[in-house]
Amino acid sequence: MISSPLPHRIQFHVDPIFRDEVAQLPWRVPISEWHKYGVRPLNIHRGISRHVVIFVRAGRFTFGIKEISEEISKKEISNYEELLLRGIHTLIPVGYVVREEEPVAVRTPVGVQYEAGNISHTITLLVEKVLPDSQLYTRGFSFDNRKRIWDAIAELFVELHTNGVYWGDASLANTLIRFEKVDEPFVGKKTTLKAYLADAETVEFRPSVSKAMREAELNFFFESMEWMNENLRAGGSTRDELATVNDQQYLRGRYGMLSAVEEKKKEFERLTSYNIDRFLGQIHNPSYVDLFMKHIEEHKWYLSERSYAPVSLKEAAHDWYEYVYKPVCELFRREKIVDLFPGKTAAELYIEIMTNKYFLSQKIGKDVGMIQAMHNYAEKFGVTNPFLERIKSTSDKLLSIFTGKL
Repeated sequence: MISSPLPHRIQFHVDPIFRDEVAQLPWRVPISEWHKYGVRPLNIHRGISRHVVIFVRAGRFTFGIKEISEEISKKEISNYEELLLRGIHTLIPVGYVVREEEPVAVRTPVGVQYEAGNISHTITLLVEKVLPDSQLYTRGFSFDNRKRIWDAIAELFVELHTNGVYWGDASLANTLIRFEKVDEPFVGKKTTLKAYLADAETVEFRPSVSKAMREAELNFFFESMEWMNENLRAGGSTRDELATVNDQQYLRGRYGMLSAVEEKKKEFERLTSYNIDRFLGQIHNPSYVDLFMKHIEEHKWYLSERSYAPVSLKEAAHDWYEYVYKPVCELFRREKIVDLFPGKTAAELYIEIMTNKYFLSQKIGKDVGMIQAMHNYAEKFGVTNPFLERIKSTSDKLLSIFTGKL
């Protein structure tokens, strides 16, 4: 950020990328009066806010502008920058602009004192293709559809807490939900829901977020779900309750599971040097991390036996990834097998087929082989003709990978 006071008692603390556009706006008057000076605020639905907020288009960019105190504005912009550095889904900070006002007289026991009467404006880029809470939750979602929203919010909480971030004002009103395309290893672009932290005034950065603080954060969010119900009822909405016991239990359970996954992922990366999300694919069950580690350890034993010398876990992980996991998942992609199992990532498909093979083999007392395991897995998920031929072809190729013929 740069700080460069301009004439007429306006101070700009704005990223140089946005400076020209921001400087075009009439900062000498309150933002509630900008419409009198040729600025047309955009008609964008937004949630309830304690502050005056407008959205405007200036040149190449669309900005969200919030009127607030200088101290809080400066802190909030700094918080957004730090959140992005930590990989948190949040708003893109543009900077803040301060309009200097006449000092305010304050009576004190020692006489009248004068305090700065500055008005500040927190500026962020508009996040497109989102619906705020005031619009999103008026829709009559089924519980299954609401679970997708709770999944996204649980992921945001995990992002925050595992990165030492305490939100302090976690609520539906401070959360944006949007559809996003993400790159999924061995699958390609995949559309998913993402939750964004949309208010960083109260954010704290800590060495770690304690169990008690995490619990308090969730409980406060649950209260915000109740407030949303009250607002909907007051507005005459007849839709189903939003904050049912099932909703809250689901969100708490999802948060607990994803937190466990994240902890195991960090340990997996420490031991193998492989980031699961980047190289293997997304998983949402902590036991899958254990299964990946088990496969690598078995591969380590196999390599050590074959070479008559100890092989390190990191060496085994690299060999397993390059010559087992990667060829299998690339085969899934080429044969479009993932398309037959909507919602599954390549990582989940790999683990579930391999696990299915293990349990089928245990059941009949001998190795059933990849072909039978793949067919059985397909039948469990209801894959039928004409796709079974594709399953059979893929099964044969999988077998050749594991027998070293590819």
